[in-house]
Amino acid sequence: MAAEFILSLSKRRQRVVMDRAHELARDPFLESDYRLEDSDGRMVEHLLIDGFVFSYWVDHAAKLVMIAEIEDAE
Repeated sequence: MAAEFILSLSKRRQRVVMDRAHELARDPFLESDYRLEDSDGRMVEHLLIDGFVFSYWVDHAAKLVMIAEIEDAE
């Protein structure tokens, strides 16, 4: 889902989203705007950055940030 959304954007907005995604991956402990539990019982963080809402969860054991969805907040 996130990949499809990114590909639907203009090249300039793709760069913004990718830059923010890389920043999130480098610092996954940013305080999110809100959390919701998914169907697997995992807490999914939601963070508004530069007009986009990133929905993600962190796998601490594997040291991965899994971005599940990106939405346009504008």
